[in-house]
Amino acid sequence: MATKFDDARDIIGRVASERAERFAQDEDIRALDSVVGRIVKEDINSPISTPTFDAVAISGYAVIAAQVSRATTERPMKLRCMGAMRAGDHPLEVDDRVVDGMVCCVDITVGAAFPIAKSTGRPFDSIVPLEHAEIIQEGGNGRILQICRLPLTSWHKRITGSDFRKGDRIISKGMAIAPKYVMALASVGIRQVSVTRQVRVGIISIGSELQSTAIHPRALQYKIPDANGPFLTAAVREMGEDAEYLGVLPDDSNVLTAFIRDKLAKDQFDVFVTTGGINRSTPCSVMTTIYNLGGNVHFQSIAMQPGGSTMFATLPEPDSVQYKQSPSGFYGSGIYNPNPNMVPTPNASCGPIASACCFRFLVTPYIRALIGMQTECAISAKVALTQSTSVFSRHDRPSPKSNDMVVDGSMNYDTFRHAILRSQVDGVSVEIAKERSPAKASPFASSNCWMHVPRGHVSVGDGDLANIYPFCSPKS
Repeated sequence: MATKFDDARDIIGRVASERAERFAQDEDIRALDSVVGRIVKEDINSPISTPTFDAVAISGYAVIAAQVSRATTERPMKLRCMGAMRAGDHPLEVDDRVVDGMVCCVDITVGAAFPIAKSTGRPFDSIVPLEHAEIIQEGGNGRILQICRLPLTSWHKRITGSDFRKGDRIISKGMAIAPKYVMALASVGIRQVSVTRQVRVGIISIGSELQSTAIHPRALQYKIPDANGPFLTAAVREMGEDAEYLGVLPDDSNVLTAFIRDKLAKDQFDVFVTTGGINRSTPCSVMTTIYNLGGNVHFQSIAMQPGGSTMFATLPEPDSVQYKQSPSGFYGSGIYNPNPNMVPTPNASCGPIASACCFRFLVTPYIRALIGMQTECAISAKVALTQSTSVFSRHDRPSPKSNDMVVDGSMNYDTFRHAILRSQVDGVSVEIAKERSPAKASPFASSNCWMHVPRGHVSVGDGDLANIYPFCSPKS
């Protein structure tokens, strides 16, 4: 009997959690410019308060407010420029005496510290914006200005500690580092971060019917191009993990066993994702290979469409791999993953759309749990029935009935459909792709999300709310 989708996800989550603590022990210290998409190993708090000094927030002339408090249109005041400061300059110490009725000022730009008054040792406290000052003399006696209004004494500066305070949380353990966090970390002087290492994923396509196998590299006319392997490799890399496409192998259990045993012995991968061809013999070869390697199968099929013929298993680590005599009569295909003492090996369904679905809803959650990320939540979107949206029956053929049903669900399995998420004036809507064949890549390439119809929901129609997941699991 097929494992329920929710139960399968629980099994995957449990196995990943058992391995996550051990996986997290591997530390990777990375420079800040190379950590986007990586998962932080520990909470990161600000080591300092920022800004570390009162900084100018508007370009103009720094003055002491008390000295220009009487400036009006009727009684303008004159300023003598005593120098200039730019961002990064050490504060000037300025003679702040009023001489010949002229108040001292300093030409200053955004980001600079305030100059220091020599008489008090305190920084200047206000700014006259450039547009509020009129230059009336330039030359031998320096720059002389005239102002007719009071200076800015409040929002003209960024106050010390007004951004981050020492000890403020910037990013929490288990979160993915997005560019916005790089900005925050750099602003407080952090230059390197401890992150979990990338998950090493090996992608293997299986099927003698596929073009360019490792055993027979020459492509023949009636061989089928391998779309699954390159897609799965790209999908893992899009998540920010380390994927290697290991090519196509024939559906021969002896070849598969020798190949995977060699990779296990070299400890090159944390997860294997295998995807079967369309030949009926492939599931048997996969199951036999798992048995040969002493693996543990957690489930052999899932109540989901597409992707029901999916398996999940764990393989022993290199020092415990023992060859076993192959039993007969094993069938299935699927996904394999590791427990604390076993290396994961997922095997997705054979069709390209089924393979993509299995990766998104079975392999992706495993990787997220392994690196310590939280369970992903769905986006709610309203189903929109458009002229390009056909009404479909359970078998993905146009329904003869004139109704608003877009997806026909099931009491027995979870249903997944690739779709198009659009932004509307009143929110977001989702349109189901008109062509839904699990063997066609063109409609999938025109989509941008998945719709999930849980088991027990018999239909989703125009105007209903649906659970939506973007093609790539977000990390930020």
